[in-house]
Amino acid sequence: MAGRSPRAEGRPVRAIVTDLDGTFLKSATELHPRSVEAFRAAARSGLGVVFATGRPPRWVDVLDPLADIEPVVISTNGAVLYDLARHEVLDHHDLDVADALGFAAALAERVPDVCFAVEYAHAEWGTDPRYERLLEEGRRRPASIAPLEELLGLDAAVKLLVVSPGTSTEALAEASRRAAGGRINVTFSTLRAQGLVECSAPGVTKAAMLADVLERMGVDPSEAMAFGDMPNDADMLDMVGYPYVMSNAHPSLLDGRYPVAGANTEGAVGAVVEREVLGGP
Repeated sequence: MAGRSPRAEGRPVRAIVTDLDGTFLKSATELHPRSVEAFRAAARSGLGVVFATGRPPRWVDVLDPLADIEPVVISTNGAVLYDLARHEVLDHHDLDVADALGFAAALAERVPDVCFAVEYAHAEWGTDPRYERLLEEGRRRPASIAPLEELLGLDAAVKLLVVSPGTSTEALAEASRRAAGGRINVTFSTLRAQGLVECSAPGVTKAAMLADVLERMGVDPSEAMAFGDMPNDADMLDMVGYPYVMSNAHPSLLDGRYPVAGANTEGAVGAVVEREVLGGP
């Protein structure tokens, strides 16, 4: 799909928004030089630069080389607004404890081997004992290991992580949506045989936080360009004037609705920004 082209339309882009994993990043720990330089040039030109990720604040240090351009960071799937340059949480949207516990109980009836972890607005993350035992060797250990009810009371809980060793991500997401009953927003940002889904408060999404960010910038969503690769990016892509997906995106995003930028490993985000925003070849 060709999609709308800001260069062809002659309408300037005033803000650029991108997901991280599978999109802006070359790998989980590596920035792509082409995308970095394109975003630096965009910032110098006065464009707003926004990163929107499912990662929590404790895991966005991969962006530290770009802290000097003072990007806005929407983290934890829209539950946290983070100041990268000052390492400061600016805003957060918390889970309701009773709703989270009700959801967890309903899901456990459907998927008995589920286990849970909690991401906090300020503190380090915590897991229940079953989740902790599933963590891969070398993975950063949780600060707290306790039953879910106790974890939810330790700090402002902004995201509930759900894992099932015996259920794929997409099947677990479907079961989670059925168990949620409107109490929880369910999404996912990776596909695994050992399913992992991410749960936030109702209405908390990358798109919802982005709408607030763009309003503060004085930018209409039609003047924004966004990049993504997974279902947790879909609402964000739908709200902007110039959405792009990666060639490595989830099949649900490669259905012709969005133009395809290319692969994250090739710096495709930077290439599109150079061509369509900065006026390069």
